[in-house]
Amino acid sequence: MTLAPATAHAQDSDDEEIIVTGSRIAKKDFISNSPVATVDAIQFERTGAINVENLLNTLPQTVPGLDRTSNNPGNGTATVDLRGLGPNRTLVLVNGRRAMPNGQAGIVDINTIAPAMIKNVEVLTGGASSVYGADAVAGVVNFILKDDFEGVEANVGYSSTQKGDAETINANVTLGANTSDGRGNATVNVGWTDRSALFQGDRDFSETAFFDNIDNTGLEPGGSSGVPGTSIFAGGLGSFSDSFGVVFEPNGAARPFVTSGDVNDFYNYAPVNFIQLPQERFTISGSAHYEISDHFEIYGEGRFANNTVSSQLAPTPIFQTPANGFSLDGNPFIPVETQRVLSDAIGSGVDTDGDGIDDTASALLRRRLVEVGPRFNSDSRNTFQIVTGLRGDLFESGWNYDLSYSEGRTQSSTFQNGNVNRGRFDQALLLADADGDGNVDLDANGNPSCADPSANGSTVGCSPLNLFGAGNISAEAAAFLQTAASTTDETVQRVLQANFSGDLGNLKISEDPIGVAVGAEYIENGFVFRPSQDVAASTIAGFNGAAALQGDYDVYSAYGEASIPVGFGITLDVAGRVSDFSTAGTHYNYKIGGDWAINDQIRIRGNYNTAVRAPNIGELFSPVNEGFPGGQDPCSAAYASQFGAIDSTAVSICQATGAPAGVIGTAALDTASGQVRALSGGNDALNVEKADTFTIGAVLNPSFIEGLTLSVDYFDISIEDAIGAIGAQTILNNCYITADTRGAGSNFCGAVVRRADGTILSVSTQSANLSALDNEGIDIAAQYSFDTSDLGFDIGQLSLNYLGTYTIANDFQVSADAPVLGCAGYFSGCGEPDPTYRHRVTAGLAKNEWNGQLTWQLIGSVRNGNEVDGEYTAPGNFVDEIGTKHYFNGSVSRSFNDNLTLTLGANNLLNSGPPVIGDNDEQANTYPATYDVFGRTFFANAKINF
Repeated sequence: MTLAPATAHAQDSDDEEIIVTGSRIAKKDFISNSPVATVDAIQFERTGAINVENLLNTLPQTVPGLDRTSNNPGNGTATVDLRGLGPNRTLVLVNGRRAMPNGQAGIVDINTIAPAMIKNVEVLTGGASSVYGADAVAGVVNFILKDDFEGVEANVGYSSTQKGDAETINANVTLGANTSDGRGNATVNVGWTDRSALFQGDRDFSETAFFDNIDNTGLEPGGSSGVPGTSIFAGGLGSFSDSFGVVFEPNGAARPFVTSGDVNDFYNYAPVNFIQLPQERFTISGSAHYEISDHFEIYGEGRFANNTVSSQLAPTPIFQTPANGFSLDGNPFIPVETQRVLSDAIGSGVDTDGDGIDDTASALLRRRLVEVGPRFNSDSRNTFQIVTGLRGDLFESGWNYDLSYSEGRTQSSTFQNGNVNRGRFDQALLLADADGDGNVDLDANGNPSCADPSANGSTVGCSPLNLFGAGNISAEAAAFLQTAASTTDETVQRVLQANFSGDLGNLKISEDPIGVAVGAEYIENGFVFRPSQDVAASTIAGFNGAAALQGDYDVYSAYGEASIPVGFGITLDVAGRVSDFSTAGTHYNYKIGGDWAINDQIRIRGNYNTAVRAPNIGELFSPVNEGFPGGQDPCSAAYASQFGAIDSTAVSICQATGAPAGVIGTAALDTASGQVRALSGGNDALNVEKADTFTIGAVLNPSFIEGLTLSVDYFDISIEDAIGAIGAQTILNNCYITADTRGAGSNFCGAVVRRADGTILSVSTQSANLSALDNEGIDIAAQYSFDTSDLGFDIGQLSLNYLGTYTIANDFQVSADAPVLGCAGYFSGCGEPDPTYRHRVTAGLAKNEWNGQLTWQLIGSVRNGNEVDGEYTAPGNFVDEIGTKHYFNGSVSRSFNDNLTLTLGANNLLNSGPPVIGDNDEQANTYPATYDVFGRTFFANAKINF
């Protein structure tokens, strides 16, 4: 792994001009004025990284995005997220051109890039919109693929943890040939990957969902209040006056719900969740080029990937107040004494036969539908992209051209098992009372029937639903509830580019010519999402509902850049771009930068960029969809337990927004499973995001230490009008808690809808240009290599590489009148852990046929929560801080001859376990994308060349 300016391929030939990510101007010995980290292809072999995100997520410039552990949240894709600003602000390129995106957000699934075809990966941090257009706000990740391979190469890889699980198998073959006249080459690769599932129940730290205990002094078993026996939380149920509610025994009797201690009534949903998503991938990649003459070279690239990735969750929890209530009087599933207690607490007020028991009841029922089985989601994606082009010299002018057209499609199909139909759930709870006497009708065997016996879209007729006690739902009732759900979507992208580069000849300031690149680009993006009926209508419980979506936009742009040597070792770089978006109008951005080679040992570099990101299709056109992010009602007991009792002003806002006085501060308002129903949607009035990025640094090659290159770069990325949907918990906090924004008449409170009993029905979010982001820090990189014989002993060539990032600030502000949230050095309050310091150190030793490598990844300590306007207040969780984590990985390779190379290695050599967290985790009681959850993992690779 190297860092520009000493990119390995820059030294191929004294006369060769090259292009490094961040510019389209080719130069000899190109020196980037932005930090560019280069990951060499050999690193994928020596780290056992079968999927590219496994390696990229270890770089200090990245914050882990979605990966193989992303079960919930997750969508079966893998993403790269520079600086933690979001994968939608990281532009992914393949050979300098836009990679085929996936989904309504237009984010690239890097699962679609075959690792065996990668020559190297260049990671540029900082805005690059002037060169590449919108989306390059945080930076660019450019995958440069092999296009000149000759021969046959076969690779087989295998990995497994020391427990013998989480296995992955990878096999691929690359074939390449040059034409007989040496003017062309064709290369093709076919690959297959199979990754097995690993469950949270397979690891001690994740087999039980943990809560903070009631006084935050430790962790205790937790889970969901949606239990297999059904629970009702109503703030007091007659003789069961425990404010936490009741749970039903198998015989239908009710007792108080035990909410704390090592033995409690919460449902442990963890064991059946995946902690490694199973994946099967098939890829075909190819490229070809042929030089007809110096002026005409035709080329083409083609990539296809089929990815099938599954996720699995515990059986569906349904939290629902039946539309017509549920039958109470005479219900054979509920003992009479329990009927009376429920009648007193949640009865309908209608007692037809005067026996003191209401005919029906109405309450929020919380049931884990284990009889239906776990929720299983299978995502199958087919992604292809074809690039064709023509390039060459423009006659004898010294200029060259590159004309290309790219078209790609991603077609996805999702199939879901384990969903239930909400309407049929209501229907099966209301039992027949044909004579209207207020009592449920029973047949000769004492069995009830549905008041509405119709199939209602099911393949079977209605069967009465006995929710009252674990295991009491009949197979017939479970079959009636079940509903098949599926979705399909298609993403389309077309890109037409014309690029010209050269120099201005005698029009120059110093001895060296002025390099220039100009060009034009047309991009067309389209997306269509087709859900099945239940998904579209959000009539399912299990997975989230989502309405149909269709949208498209295009953008015309033109750019120009110049590299101007002015003498005295100083080169100025300027660039500008104008883009006309069909959805957001015309926008301009530019770049001013340069470098100063003071001498052979010291080079100063820096640049200032403006960047833009256009709203994507989902942000523009998405209809209202539902989701269930983590969150607590500030008016509830759970919130008070975690953050402290709310003040009198917040209490009055709770009442004004629909929470009855008698339940404020009680468990009756606790959110189901610690989740809030959030309704999100697009906004076709969105404008572009605008960013300013600034970097300045120095590159040192000290003569007194031959072979050492050191660079230090300061960066600052500021984004205005950032597009985002404010998180549900942020809306709730700003409505009730935050002094500068709270108030019953505020826009934040207007987004909160409560039921009649005061519980939150939904929190409405919508995409808007409302946020400000600022990311500031220092990147440090060093490379050093030397022959150990220079030290008096000969054990080979030793190379050391260091990449480190110190984050000064990572701030987020929802709106101008909202507080500034500081995320640098914290976890939970802003999502994924964002330590102030992290690094990756690689040491390599090569001698003859042997190569060894050891890497050290350091993830700095982080505290729970975040800063608010520069002040930190501990949230009060048991796990207040995660200490510094160290991961060591090693491998040894041996080339037996010109045809065979074997690599053996292990990741997480010290078998370091992840931090175990309670209420403030992401999933699996930790943050599995940041911290290793697999333990010591062994891998082996064999490479055969013919």
